[in-house]
Amino acid sequence: MVTYNFPVTSIQNYDDLAVTIVPLTAPRAGFTYKNKIVYTNLGSQTMTAGTVNFIANSGTTITDVSQAGTTSVANGFTYNFNDLLPFESRTITVTMMVPPIPAVSIGQLLTNSTSINPTIGDVVLGNNTNSSTQVVIASYDPNDKVESHGPEILYSSFTSNDYLYYTIRFENTGTASAIDISVNDILDAKLDETSVKMISSSHGYTLDRVANNLTWKFDNIQLPVSVADTEIGKGFITFKIKMKPGFSSGDVVPNTASIYFDSNPAIITNTFNTQFVSLLANASFETSEFLLYPNPASQMVQITLPNTGDSLESITLYDVLGKVVRQVGSISANQSTIDVSQMEKGVYFVEILTENNIKQIKKLVVK
Repeated sequence: MVTYNFPVTSIQNYDDLAVTIVPLTAPRAGFTYKNKIVYTNLGSQTMTAGTVNFIANSGTTITDVSQAGTTSVANGFTYNFNDLLPFESRTITVTMMVPPIPAVSIGQLLTNSTSINPTIGDVVLGNNTNSSTQVVIASYDPNDKVESHGPEILYSSFTSNDYLYYTIRFENTGTASAIDISVNDILDAKLDETSVKMISSSHGYTLDRVANNLTWKFDNIQLPVSVADTEIGKGFITFKIKMKPGFSSGDVVPNTASIYFDSNPAIITNTFNTQFVSLLANASFETSEFLLYPNPASQMVQITLPNTGDSLESITLYDVLGKVVRQVGSISANQSTIDVSQMEKGVYFVEILTENNIKQIKKLVVK
């Protein structure tokens, strides 16, 4: 083997901030769960100042933030950072409480969002925002796999330049420390294996790729037996990958991982299916529902209460950062219409308040 050394010289400075949410645990009804924010300076010069924003799903409560010095905002917080070096990554762990059943229901989707500023002069704006959608569960296997968009992706909002964000979580539920751990993922044929990029991991690793076969090796990890309500004995891998060109509405992309603890047989995770759909289902954030249609919408959206014994008091539209973009009050009727034709394309949250003081939220896509 011969070693060659050669210099790499930057001929032009550039700025590129990136932020990603890593789902550390699953949202279990009545318990806390954790998301990790990973923000990175991918540019060629130190970012002297910037801001990370985080918005939690309405109805959940932030109980702890690992980073000191954050500023609380509606349903989230902001954090001003300084002197982020080129290719340096920092993390913030957010702990949130999930309401018990019936305030939430099994299978309900919870979405958390993050963004990073400044964006002026940023050469890749697509990585300045990120969100993670997870399904509320009751009991679960601690070795699992999730994708941050949730089980359905609006086909018209996703291109071959966009990424899927996968997280594989593993936990040592045995009786002795795991000396070595390896994780294997055979990618579906619709995924572009050459586009794989690592986002974060809990421990040091080596990644081998042979065609569409990915293998992470955690040699001498010495992972102890897990301890409840702590991070002891737990680990994760988060990576992103593109779709191959030619995917279409109706396509389903399955993904399963195999986790090997020492010489034990593989633990097979759940198969996470990502489906590209022409219309998003109306995700309910309460046990009772209001009707929101059409969804996605481009002109007018009608909001109707199926319960004729109650009336709408107010309607509020939020963007993914929690900013109020539209509000209508004093409705006093069981239905109302909102004009969204002048709103930018993207995902919004529609919050209604009834005269019986019932608050409900649904996701709306403006196309």
